[in-house]
Amino acid sequence: MLHRQEQRHWSAPVYPDFPKEEYDNRINRVQRYMAQENVDILVLWDVTNIRYFSGFHNLHWSSRTLQCAVLLIPLAGEPTIIVPDFFSPVVEGFTFVNDIRLQPDPHVTANLRALPALVAGAVKDLGCGNGRIGLESGEKGGMCIPRPINDIDSFRGSLDGATFVEAANLIWRVRVIKSQTEVAALKHATQAVVDSYGVLMDQFHLGMGEKDVALFLRKEILDRTEDCESPFVISTSRGVPMADVPAYDERVRLTPGDRICLEPLPTHKGYYGSCCRVLNIGPISDEALRRAELIDELQDQAIAVVKPGVKTGDILETILEGNRQDGVMDYFIDMAGHGVGLNFQEPPAIARNEEYELEEGMVLAIETWEVSMNETGFGLSAVEDYVTVTKDGCEPFPSFPRELRCLPIG
Repeated sequence: MLHRQEQRHWSAPVYPDFPKEEYDNRINRVQRYMAQENVDILVLWDVTNIRYFSGFHNLHWSSRTLQCAVLLIPLAGEPTIIVPDFFSPVVEGFTFVNDIRLQPDPHVTANLRALPALVAGAVKDLGCGNGRIGLESGEKGGMCIPRPINDIDSFRGSLDGATFVEAANLIWRVRVIKSQTEVAALKHATQAVVDSYGVLMDQFHLGMGEKDVALFLRKEILDRTEDCESPFVISTSRGVPMADVPAYDERVRLTPGDRICLEPLPTHKGYYGSCCRVLNIGPISDEALRRAELIDELQDQAIAVVKPGVKTGDILETILEGNRQDGVMDYFIDMAGHGVGLNFQEPPAIARNEEYELEEGMVLAIETWEVSMNETGFGLSAVEDYVTVTKDGCEPFPSFPRELRCLPIG
């Protein structure tokens, strides 16, 4: 059974990401949407949703032998968090949650398998056992419950009087609108990228390969913010485009004339920043410069379209129309950016035929890119900038100067 912690040892968390008012606002907003959708309680199992609404986080989420937390948000009142008993200090260290329920002996397999029924018992204890229970499922954003299917079957089977409803869209309605504290965290992570590019410009030298550049950037970024995933670094030295792979293959060396695409993914307080740029190894050719300047122009046209009420599919169409007028092949698959936050890709997608309307407060990664193939390899131009949607348009994030296009070689 779960043991309810009688009281907090500390009246306030020691290391919260944000002030209490930030989390209160998030809970109040989601409860308003719950009332509109007739949802009596949200039961959240996913790490990003739990961190977003409570501030709880730790380094154990990659383990599937443990459920680090479950967060219950009722239609009225404060949330309840359920954690393994040894995480009690973590809850107090990071969150303002007062209703803390502890699972004893969480590493015992039988106890882990029993957790879904215990969560169902907590739902009943909150008076929602026969109510409408919102789950992390729905059409937007790929939201899901990261537990084995038998656990979810057990959870729902223990609440046979309840009605289960998809709540992903409801949750995203809150998460896509960023507060000023969230924007500040996103800008902090993005600035770390911009500053690290500047150091790379000063210290790059021939003999470095993709792996060297990736590790160099990651170290510089980690000196400036909290964390950074394996940077996306791809150069034309590969001979074939291989998007979204970590650049840790020592065989890919860089030579004069190569072009290298850089898109690190650092975080600050869990929020992802970035700024994608393509740099030339040494002087850039006239043709590569022409295509890079075209991409910059199309990027500016796309950013100029951003304002509340615009459909994200129209942003992509603006870029494609610019390509057609310039006589460039329609090289896009279906997207030119996305929302960002605690996930590095969030709704809304800037995608072909996407009907998602922009709202004030969204933060978007706008990206314009081109990959061209020929018998000797491939050409590459790309740019990504972050913007915040404002009342009348958008406000740009810190970004690396686009006119700095070449890494010096001597």
